[in-house]
Amino acid sequence: MLLTFLGGAMDGYTYIHYDVFASAQTGNLVLAIIQGSNGQWGNVLKKLLSTLFFFGGILLAKFLKQLFDENKVYYWRLYVLFYEAAIFAFVGLSAINIHPALVTVIISFSASIQWISFDKIDGRAYTNLFTTGNLKGMTVGFYDYFVGKKQEAKDVFYHYLWVVVAFILGVVTIVFVYHQVDRYAVFLISALFLYLAVSQTWKVWKFYHQERPIISKK
Repeated sequence: MLLTFLGGAMDGYTYIHYDVFASAQTGNLVLAIIQGSNGQWGNVLKKLLSTLFFFGGILLAKFLKQLFDENKVYYWRLYVLFYEAAIFAFVGLSAINIHPALVTVIISFSASIQWISFDKIDGRAYTNLFTTGNLKGMTVGFYDYFVGKKQEAKDVFYHYLWVVVAFILGVVTIVFVYHQVDRYAVFLISALFLYLAVSQTWKVWKFYHQERPIISKK
């Protein structure tokens, strides 16, 4: 849920600050075509670069996922969280933040890696960067549970409901914080990624050093 909250925050921040989406590439392409028809080629370039680097991030994430799985490195997703904490702190620096094209491609690249790395909750697929697919899952679950009376659809409905709510809260929060502190709002995203990275690292460490030996003995 926190990753989805951050997905909404990323898109909210990049759009309000740079007029481009970090991860909603459909929106970027639509806006690029509209702005191109109006001769706004600078804005078109930002959006096309964002889409290009989003594509590159997916390729890299798939390669790394395969590489780590083959080498049985099961905690590799922690690296992604620490990377995102660092990269959002980096783009918040004054010398970097004033370059819209540079920041948006960095964030788009990072967002796509996050999307590929974290794509399931309890084995059920979801999206933590945009919410159209989650809205579909929520609506289908709602219909099957409340109209079709299928009890197994209850979990599906609530699963996607909380994902959608988390995304919306991320957008609302970052817009509010942005109006208070302007570009420094990006440091909130960095801090939350750092919290996730440290807390999950602690859980993994506990498992390997405390719980796993007990399970092995049993």
